[in-house]
Amino acid sequence: MRAHTMIQALAPIVSLGIAGCASTKVSLNDALPVSVSAANYSQLSEEEVYARVHAPADSHPLAPAISHPDHPIFYAFVRGESFPSDTPIETVFRELAVPLAHRGYFNVVYEVEAGYRPKRVDYLLRINSGVRRWQTPVVRTDKVTWGNYGLVSGRHDPSSAYVVGDAANVDARAGSDAGTAITTAAYIQTHVAFGGEARNQYDFNHLDDSATTRDYCFIVIEAFKFDDVMKLKNKAPCTWSTFIAVPLIAGQEFSSLLRTMVRTATPYFETTTDGPLVYEVPSGRVLLGNPVEVTKPQPTGQASP
Repeated sequence: MRAHTMIQALAPIVSLGIAGCASTKVSLNDALPVSVSAANYSQLSEEEVYARVHAPADSHPLAPAISHPDHPIFYAFVRGESFPSDTPIETVFRELAVPLAHRGYFNVVYEVEAGYRPKRVDYLLRINSGVRRWQTPVVRTDKVTWGNYGLVSGRHDPSSAYVVGDAANVDARAGSDAGTAITTAAYIQTHVAFGGEARNQYDFNHLDDSATTRDYCFIVIEAFKFDDVMKLKNKAPCTWSTFIAVPLIAGQEFSSLLRTMVRTATPYFETTTDGPLVYEVPSGRVLLGNPVEVTKPQPTGQASP
C-alpha cells in the first residue's frame, strides 16, 4: 500500500474502529449465543487444525453424542490467565468439574475430598477465564505448549504491532478496538508525513468493521498430559483445547452465564470443530448432546481405576 493510499485510509479506519465497538442491542431475555471452538492437536497437523478451526461459523450445529473413555481419567486444574469478572476461578473449576465428569474426567482433589485416593494423575487442565475484549472466539492454532501459554501466545503480542508496526506479530483472533485503530493511524500518519512509506507495511484488512472487538465472557480449557509436563517441562504439547464464549451485554454477569457455557460445550471436549459453533441457548437451559447407552457401570462421585 503506497503512502498516499495510506493517508486516504486513515479517516475510515478511525471511524470504523470507534463505531465497531458498539455492541448490538440484545435483551437479557433473549437466547444466549454460546460459541464453542475446539481443537484436538494430538490428532491433526497444524495445517489441518488451522483449516478446520477457521472454517465458516455454523449457527445451527447439531450437538454430537457424548463419548466416554474406557477407563476414568484423573486430572488437576491449573490456573491460567484470569481476567476480571464477578466469579472466582475456584467457582469456574467447580462448574467445569460436572461436565468433565460426564466425559469421564475426574478431579483428583475432589476425589480425595470424597474419600477416594486416585493412584495417578493423567492430565493437567489449564483454565483461562473471565471477561475480555475479543474479536473471534476460537482456539489457538499455533503450537500451544506448557511454556507458550495464554489466550495470545508470546509470539503474537497484540501490542507490539502498534509500537514497531510489525503486523506479523498480531493475533487476528483478538481483533482491534477504537484505541488500537487510532494508535495505528497516528503511527502511520507520523511516518507518511515525512514523505515515505511506513517503516513496516501494515495490513489494514484487520481494521475494518468485522475486526472490531466486544466484551466476551469466556473459558478456555487447555489439556496437557501430566507425564509430558513432568518430562518435557515447558515444551510439553497441549493435547486438546476448547474455547467457550458468550458476548456480554449490559446487565449480565459472568456468573449468570457460567453453567450454560460449560455444559453446552461438554460434547466438544477432546474434539476438533469445523469453525466456531454458535448455539442459541434459551436462558436457564443447557445443551448436553445426544444421550448414549452405557453397557457397563460408569464412575460417578467416586471413580474406580
